[in-house]
Amino acid sequence: MKTPLNNGRALLALCCIYGLVTAADAAESSNVVELGEVVVTSTRTNASLFDAPAAVTVINANSMETKNASRLGDVLDRVPSLYLRGGALGQSQGTTGTSSMSLRGIDQTKTLILLDGQTIQDASSGKVNWRVPFVEDIARVEVVPGAFSSLYGSNAIGGVVNIITKQPDKREFTAKIKKGWSDASGEDASIYFRDKMDNGLGLVTGFGHQNRDSYVNDFVVKAPVAGAAGTPVSGAQAITTREGVPTYLVGDMGTTPWNATNATAKLFYDLNTRDKVYAGVNYQETKQGYTQFNTYLKNTVTGAPVSSGTLGINGQRVVLANSDFTLFSFLPLHEATARYFVGYDGTVGNDYLLKADLAKIERAYSFTLASPTATWNSGAGTLSDTPNDSLDGAVQLTFPVGSRHILVTGLALHKDSVNQQIYALPSWRDPGSRTAVNSGYRGHSTTASVFAQDEFGATDTLKIYLGGRWDGWQTKGDNFSVVAPVGYTFYSARSVSAFSPKVSAVYKPMESAVLRASFGKSFRAPTNQDLYTSSTSRGRTTTGDSNLQPERGSTWEVGSEFSFTKDTRITATYYDTRLNNLIYLMQVSAANSLRINAGKAKVNGIELGVTTKLARWLELDANYAYINSSILENAADPLSVGKRLTDAPGNIVGIGLTARQGAWSCTLNARYMSHIYWTAQNTDTVEGVPGSYDAHTMVNAKFGYAFSKEVKGSVAINNLLNKKAYSYFLLPSRNVTAEMDFSF
Repeated sequence: MKTPLNNGRALLALCCIYGLVTAADAAESSNVVELGEVVVTSTRTNASLFDAPAAVTVINANSMETKNASRLGDVLDRVPSLYLRGGALGQSQGTTGTSSMSLRGIDQTKTLILLDGQTIQDASSGKVNWRVPFVEDIARVEVVPGAFSSLYGSNAIGGVVNIITKQPDKREFTAKIKKGWSDASGEDASIYFRDKMDNGLGLVTGFGHQNRDSYVNDFVVKAPVAGAAGTPVSGAQAITTREGVPTYLVGDMGTTPWNATNATAKLFYDLNTRDKVYAGVNYQETKQGYTQFNTYLKNTVTGAPVSSGTLGINGQRVVLANSDFTLFSFLPLHEATARYFVGYDGTVGNDYLLKADLAKIERAYSFTLASPTATWNSGAGTLSDTPNDSLDGAVQLTFPVGSRHILVTGLALHKDSVNQQIYALPSWRDPGSRTAVNSGYRGHSTTASVFAQDEFGATDTLKIYLGGRWDGWQTKGDNFSVVAPVGYTFYSARSVSAFSPKVSAVYKPMESAVLRASFGKSFRAPTNQDLYTSSTSRGRTTTGDSNLQPERGSTWEVGSEFSFTKDTRITATYYDTRLNNLIYLMQVSAANSLRINAGKAKVNGIELGVTTKLARWLELDANYAYINSSILENAADPLSVGKRLTDAPGNIVGIGLTARQGAWSCTLNARYMSHIYWTAQNTDTVEGVPGSYDAHTMVNAKFGYAFSKEVKGSVAINNLLNKKAYSYFLLPSRNVTAEMDFSF
């Protein structure tokens, strides 16, 4: 459903006005937003939410409880300018746990995703498996938009999303069971325990399992071709492609049922009242399967189902093959991630704070692809197996310099390694049938960094942040193929460095108001996939470029925040980002594409938000984002110049109401997302067809009741208005989940 921009702005304005008028009359109760809440991501030190040098959005445990959360993305709908789809959302359906994402119009590979301060983006493509964070173990999520390479290095062009897990500060045991129906058909179950003992030892353990039956969301369309019509068939639906080309909907790809497992175990030990050491392991695994495809076509004479052949649809010639139902299937699919970590958080002397941590992530990722001649259940294919791992280490020292300065400085090391192999499969549905290796690539990238930031209290009302980070990036790799085109290429090591400065100012003219301004530079190093892959799929060969340079950005922004009462927070931010050295695919020939540094772009926009209490029992959370993006230069695709960036909506509106009365609670959320472009030339303008990216409004509701302090129940209705929309895949129709929570 399309919502005009003016309507979205008017709706938000009314909510803001109503919130301001009623906030002064709100009765006393618990705060909607803890304005003194401490955040860490924006400065790498403790700072109050109100004093942070960025428009930070915090999703805490109370906020997550009001959502129907099966995956991290389900709780991020209150973040202005954040667009998520596919694998980030627990009720949506995608082929993997990764998904398209943008923050302020800047895509996921240029937005840094952290788990307890350490990146979880994979070592091959830089994408994120959103199933990795165990929802039951998440204490809070801090989303910090803007240039933050000055503190965090590569990828932090659009901002930083930091997922912070729970620490053992009390004894807690929870068990949850969830059942879904319709497009959410399946079951969730989890148990979680944490405890803090008198001897300083803390323990966290948890286990969760999810099953989804899936729903039909991926469809088969065929365009008519020149020539005489073949066997007459019925059942086809005349539609267009997302580019407006006439075509026919002839079938679907069936369902893709999946199951996922999360487990965590962590130990903490207090050396004294301030210092502690910790270690732990997290594990996540997903297996995704398939069911038989469905053809909608029937022979008009015999009534028999038709799934291949030269056909006649409305007198037009349509050629349908088995490969139309298999060639785009990436199944069976397997993902697994194991994360090991150890660290120290404490003091050195009286005034020095020291934090040191080390983490290793090992990832498995594999899927099968059918050959053009394969049938649905048999025939040759390939197995793409891409194990990769990352190592992160950091040492940070924080200390005062005089009475008005606090200095944060540190060293960091990040290493990525990937070893992809493409195997031949005699039976493409059986990964275990693999034989010879057809092709593959290896890549190794290392970044060593040093950073520092000075927090300077210029006056009692003005605070200045001045910082910078130097990153030295080194990479090497190779690729090979024993099938056409045959070859082996070794790329010797090379190095590139980047310096990312940033200056921010926070001015508090009064206790209830703050003004912010900042300017910073940032970068994103090419991934191993960008540099070293040379893969052929569906007749097209895509080749990396080992000489790619880092993508770079510069951002300035100004903003303000007001808290007229303890229950009200109003924010407004304007930002402007310029991007250069953007990596694009250049089509060298009909069958070959090459990754090159080809692009420049700009993104500017406005973010508005209000959180307030409309009554003692009713809370409002509303936000609006206007994102204006444009490609300024693109040697790989000149026709894209002047067009909007892909995966960048123009408008996002979110409104949430939460009511609590006695043992009852109710949450109603609505979120509008404007049209998304998939093609750089913005040719995909048609909505409501398979593969399109529709403007849509989704409304979700959740009703809860506390039977006792220990037992709670809830019922959630997703897509309450049953709107049909595509985000490439068909989004879930109206569905219901019921949940029981036990805590002791």
